[in-house]
Amino acid sequence: MNNEMTTDGPESASDGRSKDPAQIEAEIEATRAELSQTVDALSAKLDVKSQAQQRVSAVKQRAQATMEDPSARADALRQAAPALAGVALLAIVTGVLRRVAHR
Repeated sequence: MNNEMTTDGPESASDGRSKDPAQIEAEIEATRAELSQTVDALSAKLDVKSQAQQRVSAVKQRAQATMEDPSARADALRQAAPALAGVALLAIVTGVLRRVAHR
């Protein structure tokens, strides 16, 4: 990758006209602002603790909304029923196997 600058000089614009110092400073400030936003976005993506807290908060809000709405509560129970039945069946089978093994 080539990192060399390919301008004719520090005051050379891409269209051949020279830039005035105020325009150059404005471009530098715009670039700084853009870079700052990029750094902030990367920092947010790398902040695992903050992401975990946001996810916990979102799950709490969904759970709270589900419990406040009777139809949503019934839907949640319907969706959880097969899993609960599976856990109950596993507990029963484990208990029976332990009794058989200890005889």
